[in-house]
Order: sequence, then structure tokens, then C-alpha cells
Amino acid sequence: MEEQKEQPKEWPDTVAFQDEYTRKFLVSPKEVKDGYYLFRSQTGGFTMLFPEEARMDEGLYEKHEKDYERSFIRGSRKKENVAYTIHVIYENDEITEDIDTNLFLLSSKAYADYDGEYKKMKGDKVTIYFAKKERHTSNNGKQNVVYKFFASIKSNHSHQAVQFIYTIGCDDINRKCHIDVAKEEERAKMLMHSIKFQD
Repeated sequence: MEEQKEQPKEWPDTVAFQDEYTRKFLVSPKEVKDGYYLFRSQTGGFTMLFPEEARMDEGLYEKHEKDYERSFIRGSRKKENVAYTIHVIYENDEITEDIDTNLFLLSSKAYADYDGEYKKMKGDKVTIYFAKKERHTSNNGKQNVVYKFFASIKSNHSHQAVQFIYTIGCDDINRKCHIDVAKEEERAKMLMHSIKFQD
């Protein structure tokens, strides 16, 4: 039986809570940090912060038992003319102990499309292998830069891991768009660090 979520008279007027499918993943309509709700995975494997201006892509969601879950989150900040996606892949399996293989998969064209080193950040509960890249694109003569911040986040106490890919670019390339890369990297790292495994 599903946990009962408190039912306010009216949901918050945010993209996240106005989307019925996304609501299933949010613990409460109360923000846990300014602009963020608490997201709980359907496997029950982890929680993380979820931006108020984002929603889950139902068509790309996938779950197998309690061992695997893939979530695809889409968001935009209209005033800044930026759009982003957050691709989160959760696994609870011995294969997550093979860090090199997991980083190889994360680097593949299907995910980060990256050829480089990862920065290792070891904490008490998790170890994060972080990297970033930028890709220049051209569409009808208009230039655009897409930035990716991505990581493999591994529990130090179990076989749980998350592959996390945050991608951001201009929403409408025909309009002016300024992306503060340092700020977006900070935001991506904050979301990565917000992941808490339910060991």
C-alpha cells in the first residue's frame, strides 16, 4: 500500500507539484530548501532534492524490482531562457563495486559522451566521481553551448550507486541566454550531494 501523502486543499503553484506524475515522487509539498522539494525514489533506495520548476518525464521512467530505477527530469528557468535535464540511474547490485566499469559506462556516448578523468570526492557515506564537459552546437547558424556535469555516486556501506547527469543549455537559441557555468556546477554538485541512500 502506498504511503499516504498529506492532501492540502491546493497544491503549491510550482511545475513540480502541478504535474500529477511528478507528485508521486515528492514526499511533501513543503520545501526542504528554498526552491526544492524532497524526492523519494520508487525503489525506496534514495532521496534527493528536486527543483520546483522541474517535472518527471513519465515516458522515460523505468524501474525493475528494488534493484534498478531510471528517472529523467526536465526543467527550465524561463526568465533566464535556460532548459536542463537531470538523468538519474539507480542500481543496487554488486556490479556497482566495479568503479572502472561504471565510469566507463557513464562516459559512453549513450550518457555523458566523455573522454577524460574523474575527480574523486570521498565522504563518510558516499564517494562521488565527478566530471564536466561542454559541447558547442550550431543550428541554422545559431551557436549554442550545452554544459554537462555528471558523476557516479557510490554508497560506502552498500552496493547502491547512482549515475547522475545534469545537462543545461539555452532553451530558445534565438533569444539571448547567459549561463553562469560556475553557478550551474555548484547547483549540480549540490544536487549530487543531496542524494541520500537508504542503507
